[in-house]
Amino acid sequence: MGDGDGFGSGRRKLYWRYRTTLVTRVERTCDAGRNQKTNVRSPLTLAFLLPDGHSMSQKYGGEKQELHVMSDAYDTYLEHDEAEKNHFDNVCCAFRQHATFAMSEWANHQFRLHAVPQSQRDLLPDALKQGTPEFIERASQYKDAAIRNQFCLDCILRHAGVPHSQQQATPISKMPSDEQMSKVSSVLKSLVRDWSAEGKRERDMAYAPIIKQIKKYLPLTGFSLDDRPTISVPGAGVGRLAFELTKLNYAVQGNEFSLYMLLASDFMLNAGIVTPDRPLQISPWIMETRNSHSAADRCRSIPIPDVDPPSIMNYEENGTPMMPIFSMAAGDFVSIYNNPKEVGKWDCVCSCFFMDACPNIVEILQIIHKMLKPGGFLMNFGPLLYHWSGPPMRPDDASREVYQDRFKHLDDRYMKSVDLSYEDIKEIMKKVGFEVVEEHVGMESFYTADQRSMQSTMYSCVNFVARKEQRPENGNS
Repeated sequence: MGDGDGFGSGRRKLYWRYRTTLVTRVERTCDAGRNQKTNVRSPLTLAFLLPDGHSMSQKYGGEKQELHVMSDAYDTYLEHDEAEKNHFDNVCCAFRQHATFAMSEWANHQFRLHAVPQSQRDLLPDALKQGTPEFIERASQYKDAAIRNQFCLDCILRHAGVPHSQQQATPISKMPSDEQMSKVSSVLKSLVRDWSAEGKRERDMAYAPIIKQIKKYLPLTGFSLDDRPTISVPGAGVGRLAFELTKLNYAVQGNEFSLYMLLASDFMLNAGIVTPDRPLQISPWIMETRNSHSAADRCRSIPIPDVDPPSIMNYEENGTPMMPIFSMAAGDFVSIYNNPKEVGKWDCVCSCFFMDACPNIVEILQIIHKMLKPGGFLMNFGPLLYHWSGPPMRPDDASREVYQDRFKHLDDRYMKSVDLSYEDIKEIMKKVGFEVVEEHVGMESFYTADQRSMQSTMYSCVNFVARKEQRPENGNS
Protein backbone atom coordinates (compact mmCIF):
# COMPACT_ATOMS: atom_id res chain seq x y z
CA MET A 1 0.00 0.00 0.00
CA GLY A 2 1.52 3.28 -1.05
CA ASP A 3 1.85 6.42 0.99
CA GLY A 4 -1.04 8.85 0.95
CA ASP A 5 -3.28 5.89 0.23
CA GLY A 6 -5.50 5.71 3.24
CA PHE A 7 -8.48 7.31 4.80
CA GLY A 8 -7.44 9.41 7.75
CA SER A 9 -4.37 9.33 9.90
CA GLY A 10 -5.91 7.28 12.66
CA ARG A 11 -7.35 10.26 14.48
CA ARG A 12 -10.78 9.57 13.01
CA LYS A 13 -12.30 6.27 11.97
CA LEU A 14 -15.43 5.58 9.99
CA TYR A 15 -17.43 2.40 10.45
CA TRP A 16 -20.35 1.01 8.54
CA ARG A 17 -22.57 -1.91 9.44
CA TYR A 18 -25.17 -3.85 7.52
CA ARG A 19 -28.83 -3.95 8.51
CA THR A 20 -31.26 -6.12 6.58
CA THR A 21 -34.42 -4.55 5.17
CA LEU A 22 -37.17 -5.75 2.86
CA VAL A 23 -36.09 -6.32 -0.70
CA THR A 24 -37.46 -3.65 -3.02
CA ARG A 25 -37.06 -3.10 -6.74
CA VAL A 26 -36.66 0.31 -8.25
CA GLU A 27 -35.63 1.70 -11.60
CA ARG A 28 -32.58 3.96 -11.64
CA THR A 29 -30.85 5.63 -14.56
CA CYS A 30 -27.08 5.11 -14.59
CA ASP A 31 -25.84 8.14 -16.49
CA ALA A 32 -22.15 7.47 -15.93
CA GLY A 33 -21.03 7.88 -19.51
CA ARG A 34 -24.26 6.72 -21.15
CA ASN A 35 -27.97 6.43 -20.47
CA GLN A 36 -28.77 2.95 -19.29
CA LYS A 37 -31.78 1.64 -17.40
CA THR A 38 -30.66 -0.72 -14.66
CA ASN A 39 -32.77 -2.84 -12.37
CA VAL A 40 -31.57 -1.94 -8.88
CA ARG A 41 -32.18 -4.03 -5.80
CA SER A 42 -31.83 -2.38 -2.40
CA PRO A 43 -31.93 -5.12 0.24
CA LEU A 44 -29.35 -3.61 2.59
CA THR A 45 -29.13 -0.27 4.30
CA LEU A 46 -25.85 0.89 5.77
CA ALA A 47 -25.71 2.51 9.17
CA PHE A 48 -22.54 4.51 9.65
CA LEU A 49 -21.14 4.18 13.15
CA LEU A 50 -18.77 6.56 14.87
CA PRO A 51 -16.12 5.30 17.30
CA ASP A 52 -18.34 6.40 20.22
CA GLY A 53 -21.02 3.96 19.07
CA HIS A 54 -23.49 6.56 17.78
CA SER A 55 -24.86 6.40 14.29
CA MET A 56 -24.71 9.43 12.05
CA SER A 57 -28.42 9.99 12.42
CA GLN A 58 -28.25 9.78 16.23
CA LYS A 59 -25.40 12.20 16.53
CA TYR A 60 -26.18 14.67 13.78
CA GLY A 61 -29.76 14.09 12.63
CA GLY A 62 -31.93 13.32 15.64
CA GLU A 63 -34.38 10.57 14.82
CA LYS A 64 -33.88 10.85 11.07
CA GLN A 65 -33.29 7.48 9.42
CA GLU A 66 -30.08 7.57 7.40
CA LEU A 67 -30.19 6.07 3.93
CA HIS A 68 -26.88 5.18 2.42
CA VAL A 69 -25.26 8.00 0.52
CA MET A 70 -21.59 7.63 1.26
CA SER A 71 -20.67 11.21 0.53
CA ASP A 72 -23.15 12.45 3.17
CA ALA A 73 -21.39 10.34 5.75
CA TYR A 74 -17.97 11.56 4.71
CA ASP A 75 -19.08 15.18 4.54
CA THR A 76 -20.55 14.95 8.03
CA TYR A 77 -17.63 13.10 9.48
CA LEU A 78 -14.85 15.09 7.85
CA GLU A 79 -16.32 18.54 8.10
CA HIS A 80 -13.73 19.54 10.71
CA ASP A 81 -10.75 17.90 9.02
CA GLU A 82 -9.78 19.67 5.82
CA ALA A 83 -6.83 17.36 5.08
CA GLU A 84 -9.01 14.26 5.10
CA LYS A 85 -11.67 15.94 2.99
CA ASN A 86 -9.00 16.96 0.48
CA HIS A 87 -7.78 13.38 0.33
CA PHE A 88 -11.31 12.14 -0.35
CA ASP A 89 -11.66 14.71 -3.14
CA ASN A 90 -8.30 13.69 -4.62
CA VAL A 91 -9.26 10.01 -4.68
CA CYS A 92 -12.54 10.82 -6.42
CA CYS A 93 -10.66 13.01 -8.91
CA ALA A 94 -8.33 10.11 -9.74
CA PHE A 95 -11.34 7.84 -10.34
CA ARG A 96 -12.76 10.40 -12.76
CA GLN A 97 -9.55 10.60 -14.80
CA HIS A 98 -8.87 6.94 -15.61
CA ALA A 99 -10.07 7.09 -19.23
CA THR A 100 -8.22 10.38 -19.81
CA PHE A 101 -4.94 8.81 -18.68
CA ALA A 102 -5.64 5.66 -20.68
CA MET A 103 -6.11 7.67 -23.87
CA SER A 104 -2.93 9.63 -23.10
CA GLU A 105 -1.08 6.31 -22.97
CA TRP A 106 -2.57 5.41 -26.36
CA ALA A 107 -1.34 8.76 -27.76
CA ASN A 108 2.11 8.12 -26.30
CA HIS A 109 2.24 4.79 -28.13
CA GLN A 110 1.30 6.50 -31.40
CA PHE A 111 3.96 9.20 -30.94
CA ARG A 112 6.61 6.52 -30.48
CA LEU A 113 5.49 4.62 -33.55
CA HIS A 114 5.54 7.82 -35.61
CA ALA A 115 9.12 8.47 -34.50
CA VAL A 116 10.25 5.20 -36.10
CA PRO A 117 11.97 5.75 -39.49
CA GLN A 118 9.63 5.42 -42.46
CA SER A 119 11.52 2.41 -43.79
CA GLN A 120 10.78 0.61 -40.52
CA ARG A 121 7.17 1.86 -40.25
CA ASP A 122 6.55 0.20 -43.61
CA LEU A 123 7.26 -3.14 -41.94
CA LEU A 124 4.72 -2.67 -39.16
CA PRO A 125 1.46 -4.67 -39.13
CA ASP A 126 -1.49 -2.90 -40.69
CA ALA A 127 -3.06 -2.57 -37.23
CA LEU A 128 -0.20 -0.18 -36.32
CA LYS A 129 -0.54 2.00 -39.43
CA GLN A 130 -2.86 4.95 -38.94
CA GLY A 131 -5.84 5.10 -41.26
CA THR A 132 -6.04 1.40 -42.08
CA PRO A 133 -9.22 -0.55 -41.21
CA GLU A 134 -7.15 -2.73 -38.89
CA PHE A 135 -5.80 0.33 -37.06
CA ILE A 136 -9.27 1.81 -36.71
CA GLU A 137 -10.55 -1.49 -35.27
CA ARG A 138 -7.70 -1.72 -32.73
CA ALA A 139 -8.14 1.92 -31.71
CA SER A 140 -11.85 1.30 -31.26
CA GLN A 141 -11.19 -1.74 -29.05
CA TYR A 142 -8.82 0.27 -26.87
CA LYS A 143 -11.22 3.18 -26.54
CA ASP A 144 -14.09 0.83 -25.67
CA ALA A 145 -11.95 -0.76 -22.95
CA ALA A 146 -11.15 2.66 -21.48
CA ILE A 147 -14.84 3.58 -21.52
CA ARG A 148 -15.77 0.29 -19.82
CA ASN A 149 -13.33 0.99 -17.00
CA GLN A 150 -14.49 4.57 -16.65
CA PHE A 151 -18.12 3.50 -16.57
CA CYS A 152 -17.34 1.12 -13.70
CA LEU A 153 -15.46 3.83 -11.78
CA ASP A 154 -18.27 6.31 -12.47
CA CYS A 155 -20.77 3.84 -11.04
CA ILE A 156 -18.65 3.66 -7.89
CA LEU A 157 -18.60 7.46 -7.64
CA ARG A 158 -22.31 7.70 -8.33
CA HIS A 159 -22.99 5.21 -5.52
CA ALA A 160 -20.77 7.33 -3.26
CA GLY A 161 -22.93 10.35 -4.08
CA VAL A 162 -20.18 12.41 -5.69
CA PRO A 163 -19.80 13.76 -9.26
CA HIS A 164 -18.51 11.28 -11.82
CA SER A 165 -16.47 11.87 -14.97
CA GLN A 166 -19.44 13.10 -17.01
CA GLN A 167 -20.43 15.64 -14.38
CA GLN A 168 -17.20 17.28 -13.29
CA ALA A 169 -14.15 18.25 -15.34
CA THR A 170 -10.67 18.36 -13.85
CA PRO A 171 -8.40 21.35 -14.60
CA ILE A 172 -5.01 20.47 -16.04
CA SER A 173 -3.39 22.08 -13.01
CA LYS A 174 -5.15 19.58 -10.71
CA MET A 175 -4.55 16.36 -12.63
CA PRO A 176 -3.87 13.32 -10.39
CA SER A 177 -0.33 12.06 -10.01
CA ASP A 178 0.92 8.90 -11.73
CA GLU A 179 0.99 7.23 -8.30
CA GLN A 180 -2.67 8.05 -7.71
CA MET A 181 -3.62 6.66 -11.10
CA SER A 182 -1.65 3.51 -10.38
CA LYS A 183 -3.87 3.00 -7.33
CA VAL A 184 -6.97 3.33 -9.49
CA SER A 185 -5.58 0.60 -11.75
CA SER A 186 -4.96 -1.51 -8.64
CA VAL A 187 -8.63 -1.14 -7.74
CA LEU A 188 -9.69 -2.50 -11.12
CA LYS A 189 -7.28 -5.44 -10.81
CA SER A 190 -8.50 -6.13 -7.27
CA LEU A 191 -12.10 -6.17 -8.48
CA VAL A 192 -11.11 -8.95 -10.90
CA ARG A 193 -9.28 -10.84 -8.13
CA ASP A 194 -12.18 -10.64 -5.69
CA TRP A 195 -15.34 -10.41 -7.77
CA SER A 196 -14.85 -12.22 -11.09
CA ALA A 197 -14.92 -15.82 -12.21
CA GLU A 198 -11.40 -15.32 -13.59
CA GLY A 199 -10.21 -14.30 -10.12
CA LYS A 200 -11.31 -17.62 -8.61
CA ARG A 201 -7.88 -19.08 -9.32
CA GLU A 202 -6.25 -16.55 -7.00
CA ARG A 203 -9.00 -16.77 -4.39
CA ASP A 204 -8.61 -20.54 -4.25
CA MET A 205 -4.89 -20.08 -3.67
CA ALA A 206 -5.10 -17.41 -0.96
CA TYR A 207 -8.57 -17.35 0.59
CA ALA A 208 -9.52 -21.04 0.53
CA PRO A 209 -6.78 -22.17 2.98
CA ILE A 210 -7.84 -19.51 5.50
CA ILE A 211 -11.52 -20.37 5.19
CA LYS A 212 -10.72 -24.07 5.66
CA GLN A 213 -8.73 -23.30 8.81
CA ILE A 214 -11.45 -21.07 10.23
CA LYS A 215 -13.97 -23.88 9.81
CA LYS A 216 -11.52 -26.26 11.50
CA TYR A 217 -10.55 -24.15 14.51
CA LEU A 218 -13.72 -22.06 14.88
CA PRO A 219 -16.59 -24.40 13.99
CA LEU A 220 -20.05 -22.88 14.30
CA THR A 221 -21.49 -25.93 16.05
CA GLY A 222 -22.69 -25.01 19.52
CA PHE A 223 -22.96 -21.29 18.75
CA SER A 224 -26.24 -19.42 18.46
CA LEU A 225 -26.69 -16.72 15.84
CA ASP A 226 -26.44 -14.12 18.59
CA ASP A 227 -23.20 -15.60 19.91
CA ARG A 228 -21.35 -16.54 16.74
CA PRO A 229 -17.51 -16.25 16.63
CA THR A 230 -16.14 -12.81 15.85
CA ILE A 231 -13.53 -12.40 13.10
CA SER A 232 -11.49 -9.34 12.15
CA VAL A 233 -10.19 -9.16 8.58
CA PRO A 234 -7.49 -6.45 8.31
CA GLY A 235 -6.44 -5.39 4.84
CA ALA A 236 -9.87 -6.35 3.53
CA GLY A 237 -9.33 -4.69 0.13
CA VAL A 238 -12.50 -4.79 -1.95
CA GLY A 239 -14.16 -7.14 0.49
CA ARG A 240 -14.47 -10.71 -0.87
CA LEU A 241 -12.77 -12.61 1.97
CA ALA A 242 -14.79 -10.76 4.62
CA PHE A 243 -17.93 -11.41 2.57
CA GLU A 244 -17.20 -15.15 2.29
CA LEU A 245 -16.76 -15.45 6.06
CA THR A 246 -19.97 -13.53 6.69
CA LYS A 247 -21.76 -15.83 4.26
CA LEU A 248 -20.75 -18.73 6.53
CA ASN A 249 -22.57 -16.97 9.43
CA TYR A 250 -19.53 -15.67 11.30
CA ALA A 251 -19.63 -12.16 12.79
CA VAL A 252 -17.10 -10.29 10.65
CA GLN A 253 -15.53 -6.87 10.57
CA GLY A 254 -13.29 -5.95 7.65
CA ASN A 255 -10.70 -3.23 8.03
CA GLU A 256 -9.17 -1.26 5.18
CA PHE A 257 -6.86 1.75 5.09
CA SER A 258 -7.06 2.63 1.40
CA LEU A 259 -9.94 4.89 0.47
CA TYR A 260 -9.54 3.74 -3.13
CA MET A 261 -10.41 0.19 -2.03
CA LEU A 262 -13.11 1.32 0.40
CA LEU A 263 -15.09 3.12 -2.27
CA ALA A 264 -14.96 0.04 -4.50
CA SER A 265 -15.86 -2.44 -1.75
CA ASP A 266 -18.79 -0.30 -0.65
CA PHE A 267 -20.11 -0.34 -4.20
CA MET A 268 -19.70 -4.08 -4.69
CA LEU A 269 -21.23 -5.04 -1.35
CA ASN A 270 -24.03 -2.50 -1.27
CA ALA A 271 -25.03 -0.91 -4.52
CA GLY A 272 -27.28 -3.73 -5.72
CA ILE A 273 -26.85 -2.42 -9.27
CA VAL A 274 -24.79 -5.24 -10.78
CA THR A 275 -25.24 -9.01 -10.57
CA PRO A 276 -23.87 -12.00 -12.49
CA ASP A 277 -26.87 -11.64 -14.80
CA ARG A 278 -26.31 -7.88 -15.21
CA PRO A 279 -22.55 -7.43 -14.78
CA LEU A 280 -20.21 -4.58 -15.34
CA GLN A 281 -17.41 -5.23 -17.83
CA ILE A 282 -13.90 -4.01 -17.05
CA SER A 283 -10.49 -4.22 -18.73
CA PRO A 284 -8.02 -3.75 -15.87
CA TRP A 285 -4.81 -4.42 -17.84
CA ILE A 286 -5.46 -1.89 -20.58
CA MET A 287 -2.35 0.18 -19.75
CA GLU A 288 0.03 -2.75 -19.25
CA THR A 289 2.15 -2.31 -22.38
CA ARG A 290 4.77 -4.97 -21.64
CA ASN A 291 4.65 -8.77 -21.80
CA SER A 292 1.50 -8.85 -23.92
CA HIS A 293 0.78 -11.73 -26.27
CA SER A 294 -1.66 -9.55 -28.20
CA ALA A 295 -3.31 -6.15 -28.08
CA ALA A 296 -6.65 -7.91 -27.66
CA ASP A 297 -5.47 -9.50 -24.40
CA ARG A 298 -4.97 -6.08 -22.83
CA CYS A 299 -8.40 -4.89 -23.92
CA ARG A 300 -10.34 -8.04 -23.10
CA SER A 301 -13.50 -7.62 -21.10
CA ILE A 302 -13.97 -9.30 -17.71
CA PRO A 303 -17.44 -9.34 -16.09
CA ILE A 304 -17.96 -8.52 -12.42
CA PRO A 305 -19.39 -9.70 -10.07
CA ASP A 306 -19.56 -13.49 -10.17
CA VAL A 307 -21.94 -13.53 -7.18
CA ASP A 308 -24.68 -11.23 -5.92
CA PRO A 309 -23.66 -10.06 -2.40
CA PRO A 310 -26.94 -8.33 -1.40
CA SER A 311 -29.14 -11.32 -2.26
CA ILE A 312 -26.76 -13.73 -0.50
CA MET A 313 -26.67 -11.55 2.62
CA ASN A 314 -30.42 -11.13 2.71
CA TYR A 315 -32.01 -14.56 3.13
CA GLU A 316 -34.43 -16.48 5.30
CA GLU A 317 -34.06 -19.71 7.24
CA ASN A 318 -37.23 -21.57 8.19
CA GLY A 319 -39.19 -18.43 7.41
CA THR A 320 -37.04 -16.26 9.69
CA PRO A 321 -35.01 -13.39 8.17
CA MET A 322 -31.33 -13.94 8.94
CA MET A 323 -29.32 -11.00 10.21
CA PRO A 324 -25.73 -10.87 8.90
CA ILE A 325 -23.25 -9.36 11.32
CA PHE A 326 -20.86 -7.62 8.96
CA SER A 327 -19.16 -4.26 9.32
CA MET A 328 -16.26 -2.36 7.81
CA ALA A 329 -13.85 -0.18 9.79
CA ALA A 330 -12.13 2.42 7.62
CA GLY A 331 -8.74 3.61 8.76
CA ASP A 332 -5.33 2.56 10.00
CA PHE A 333 -5.34 -0.84 11.73
CA VAL A 334 -3.14 0.28 14.62
CA SER A 335 -5.19 3.40 15.34
CA ILE A 336 -8.49 1.51 15.29
CA TYR A 337 -7.63 -1.67 17.18
CA ASN A 338 -4.99 -0.44 19.62
CA ASN A 339 -7.87 0.60 21.83
CA PRO A 340 -8.97 -0.64 25.28
CA LYS A 341 -12.43 -1.31 23.84
CA GLU A 342 -10.95 -3.92 21.50
CA VAL A 343 -9.06 -5.90 24.16
CA GLY A 344 -10.20 -9.51 24.35
CA LYS A 345 -13.06 -8.88 21.93
CA TRP A 346 -12.19 -11.12 18.98
CA ASP A 347 -12.14 -14.88 18.43
CA CYS A 348 -9.98 -14.64 15.33
CA VAL A 349 -7.93 -12.23 13.25
CA CYS A 350 -7.45 -13.49 9.72
CA SER A 351 -4.90 -11.68 7.57
CA CYS A 352 -4.24 -12.30 3.89
CA PHE A 353 -1.41 -10.40 2.18
CA PHE A 354 -1.58 -7.94 5.10
CA MET A 355 1.23 -8.43 7.62
CA ASP A 356 3.98 -7.21 5.29
CA ALA A 357 1.92 -4.14 4.36
CA CYS A 358 2.54 -2.80 7.88
CA PRO A 359 5.71 -0.86 8.73
CA ASN A 360 6.09 -2.57 12.13
CA ILE A 361 5.12 -6.24 12.35
CA VAL A 362 6.08 -6.43 16.03
CA GLU A 363 3.52 -3.77 16.88
CA ILE A 364 0.89 -5.53 14.74
CA LEU A 365 1.44 -8.83 16.55
CA GLN A 366 1.17 -7.13 19.94
CA ILE A 367 -2.11 -5.46 18.99
CA ILE A 368 -3.58 -8.66 17.55
CA HIS A 369 -2.62 -10.50 20.73
CA LYS A 370 -4.47 -7.89 22.78
CA MET A 371 -7.50 -8.04 20.50
CA LEU A 372 -7.95 -11.78 20.80
CA LYS A 373 -9.84 -13.61 23.50
CA PRO A 374 -7.82 -16.19 25.45
CA GLY A 375 -7.45 -19.13 23.08
CA GLY A 376 -8.24 -16.93 20.06
CA PHE A 377 -6.52 -17.42 16.71
CA LEU A 378 -4.37 -15.46 14.32
CA MET A 379 -4.60 -16.98 10.84
CA ASN A 380 -2.23 -15.61 8.22
CA PHE A 381 -1.50 -16.19 4.55
CA GLY A 382 0.98 -14.22 2.49
CA PRO A 383 4.59 -13.38 1.62
CA LEU A 384 6.97 -10.91 3.23
CA LEU A 385 7.21 -8.32 0.46
CA TYR A 386 7.40 -5.43 2.97
CA HIS A 387 5.61 -2.57 1.25
CA TRP A 388 7.41 0.01 3.40
CA SER A 389 10.91 -1.43 2.94
CA GLY A 390 13.27 1.53 2.95
CA PRO A 391 15.96 2.55 0.45
CA PRO A 392 19.50 1.26 0.98
CA MET A 393 22.05 3.15 3.03
CA ARG A 394 25.24 4.02 1.15
CA PRO A 395 28.83 3.91 2.44
CA ASP A 396 29.03 7.68 1.97
CA ASP A 397 26.07 8.28 4.29
CA ALA A 398 28.17 9.55 7.17
CA SER A 399 25.43 9.02 9.75
CA ARG A 400 21.87 7.88 10.19
CA GLU A 401 20.85 11.53 10.12
CA VAL A 402 22.53 12.08 6.75
CA TYR A 403 20.79 8.98 5.37
CA GLN A 404 17.40 10.14 6.61
CA ASP A 405 17.93 13.64 5.28
CA ARG A 406 18.72 12.20 1.82
CA PHE A 407 15.26 10.63 1.77
CA LYS A 408 13.30 13.27 3.66
CA HIS A 409 10.90 13.50 0.71
CA LEU A 410 9.67 9.96 1.45
CA ASP A 411 6.89 8.94 3.82
CA ASP A 412 8.38 8.48 7.28
CA ARG A 413 7.25 4.86 7.33
CA TYR A 414 9.84 4.00 4.69
CA MET A 415 12.52 5.05 7.15
CA LYS A 416 11.09 3.14 10.13
CA SER A 417 10.07 -0.17 8.58
CA VAL A 418 12.04 -3.23 9.68
CA ASP A 419 12.32 -6.22 7.32
CA LEU A 420 12.23 -9.46 9.30
CA SER A 421 12.62 -13.08 8.24
CA TYR A 422 9.82 -15.53 8.89
CA GLU A 423 11.96 -17.36 11.45
CA ASP A 424 12.44 -14.07 13.32
CA ILE A 425 8.70 -13.43 13.21
CA LYS A 426 7.96 -16.87 14.67
CA GLU A 427 10.30 -16.15 17.56
CA ILE A 428 8.62 -12.81 18.17
CA MET A 429 5.16 -14.45 18.10
CA LYS A 430 6.29 -16.91 20.74
CA LYS A 431 7.53 -14.10 23.00
CA VAL A 432 4.34 -12.09 22.46
CA GLY A 433 2.28 -15.08 23.61
CA PHE A 434 1.31 -17.09 20.52
CA GLU A 435 1.66 -20.80 19.89
CA VAL A 436 1.85 -21.87 16.24
CA VAL A 437 -0.54 -24.82 15.94
CA GLU A 438 -0.49 -25.22 12.14
CA GLU A 439 2.04 -24.12 9.57
CA HIS A 440 2.56 -24.44 5.83
CA VAL A 441 5.40 -22.87 3.87
CA GLY A 442 5.97 -22.55 0.15
CA MET A 443 2.27 -22.17 -0.68
CA GLU A 444 2.08 -20.67 -4.16
CA SER A 445 -0.14 -17.70 -4.86
CA PHE A 446 -0.54 -14.96 -7.43
CA TYR A 447 -1.75 -11.45 -6.56
CA THR A 448 -3.83 -9.53 -9.13
CA ALA A 449 -1.96 -11.29 -11.92
CA ASP A 450 -2.94 -11.06 -15.57
CA GLN A 451 -3.44 -14.68 -16.59
CA ARG A 452 -2.58 -13.87 -20.21
CA SER A 453 0.60 -11.93 -19.51
CA MET A 454 4.07 -13.26 -20.28
CA GLN A 455 5.08 -12.32 -16.75
CA SER A 456 3.36 -12.99 -13.45
CA THR A 457 4.83 -12.96 -9.95
CA MET A 458 4.27 -16.22 -8.11
CA TYR A 459 4.65 -15.72 -4.34
CA SER A 460 5.86 -18.58 -2.17
CA CYS A 461 3.71 -17.81 0.84
CA VAL A 462 3.56 -18.88 4.46
CA ASN A 463 0.27 -19.94 5.98
CA PHE A 464 0.01 -20.40 9.71
CA VAL A 465 -2.49 -20.63 12.54
CA ALA A 466 -1.27 -19.20 15.86
CA ARG A 467 -3.27 -19.53 19.08
CA LYS A 468 -3.17 -17.03 21.89
CA GLU A 469 -2.30 -18.51 25.25
CA GLN A 470 -5.30 -19.33 27.41
CA ARG A 471 -4.55 -17.01 30.32
CA PRO A 472 -6.92 -14.00 30.61
CA GLU A 473 -5.80 -10.75 28.98
CA ASN A 474 -4.21 -8.38 31.50
CA GLY A 475 -3.93 -5.47 29.06
CA ASN A 476 -0.11 -5.42 29.21
CA SER A 477 0.76 -7.88 26.46
